[in-house]
Amino acid sequence: MLIDYIKTQLKKKHFLSLGSSVFMSGAGMLTFVLLLRSMKMEEMGYWIFFQSSFTLLDMCRAGFLQTALIKFYAGTEISRAKEVLGSIWFIAILITIFWIVLTIPSLFLMPLIKDESIKIVIQWFALKFVLTLPSTLSAWQLQADQKFDKLLQISFITHCSFISMVVAMMLTGTMSITNLLIADMLVSTIITTLCLIRGWTGISYIASRTKECMLEVYNFGKFSIGTSISANLLRNSDVFMINFFLGAAFVPIYNVAQRLMEVIEIPLRSILVIAIPELSAAFNKKRIDDVVFYLRKYSGMLTLGLIPICIVGVSLADVFVALLGGGKYVGTDAANIFRIFLILSIIYPIDRFTGVSLDIVHQPKRNLIKVIIMLVLNVSLNYVGIMLFRNLFGVVLSSVISFIVGALYSYFSLKKFLPFNLKDILTSGVYELKYLYNRFITRTV
Repeated sequence: MLIDYIKTQLKKKHFLSLGSSVFMSGAGMLTFVLLLRSMKMEEMGYWIFFQSSFTLLDMCRAGFLQTALIKFYAGTEISRAKEVLGSIWFIAILITIFWIVLTIPSLFLMPLIKDESIKIVIQWFALKFVLTLPSTLSAWQLQADQKFDKLLQISFITHCSFISMVVAMMLTGTMSITNLLIADMLVSTIITTLCLIRGWTGISYIASRTKECMLEVYNFGKFSIGTSISANLLRNSDVFMINFFLGAAFVPIYNVAQRLMEVIEIPLRSILVIAIPELSAAFNKKRIDDVVFYLRKYSGMLTLGLIPICIVGVSLADVFVALLGGGKYVGTDAANIFRIFLILSIIYPIDRFTGVSLDIVHQPKRNLIKVIIMLVLNVSLNYVGIMLFRNLFGVVLSSVISFIVGALYSYFSLKKFLPFNLKDILTSGVYELKYLYNRFITRTV
């Protein structure tokens, strides 16, 4: 009975989404550890800078189109779905052409550029941007269709291929920044080829695009792209200011605490991947009651479900810091910073789901305003905190304040469009957890 129940659960989208997030986080951590042990410190810095730069610049594509695709595509009629996907593809190609055109003159300026990290971005960014276009749109479409088994396949092949190439370079003594970038491009080519062969890209629907749909996507995306870029800058502002005002030695201490927060981010990302298409489909079909139901259900269930994780994390913070960072981080501020972030994370689910729901109800501008407020507040308070305390807790305090302000802004903004409150969220969370527990007991007895 228990075995049958487990087999059934393994096939469900919730498990597949969680499994994908766990695998990606674990594989990412393994890759990071391997590179730290096999690359020169300077070259490792180039690699991190390239990846960070690509992520930031890729926001022009992902921030502009990803949420729009899921929002306008999920739960619609076939003809509408083709129109949306075709329009997204056309805009994505235009964005890609823009970066290619921008890169060409930059290549002629290479002899004048002394910073090696900037040269690497100019040399490799456009190529990777082109190679990842089909696979990126495939992943978005699969997410909107809630085909999480296929997303897990893409994730598995991507990480296993790259780790295999890294290990091969380590064993043959050929590890270098150039070879690592070549491996990255090869993996991107493999995944794109797979998506094209399997017919996951939807590129054939480009003929179904319409001017009206592209304008609709543009009007939505012009706000979501600002939100994405600002959010990316917000995530990195702490690290930049720690590096400039406290020194590089403080950055890894802060980073260890941030890395450990994956224990919260994994279930949160997994449920969000499932919930966004459901929220979009319900809103597109004008079922507002269902939108509110999903909002209460997922945010309430996660809020209460994360409490035991937070209690364990706070109790064993020093142990987790030692396991991840090693003995040199024991006794630093990393454990206490991790504890503060864990306590704050109890309101992460409500903040994330109210933010996502603002996009769903056609209010991306409010999300943009929220992130800008948080960014300005965080940078300002970081400076004040560092000047006053001269340690990492000045940065942590500013992060806590800016996050709470942002969470309150999105919560009260969404209340203008959807009928919900904190009590309803927590009540739904209790009900859903009881339901899951009783269902598990029934199936396993």
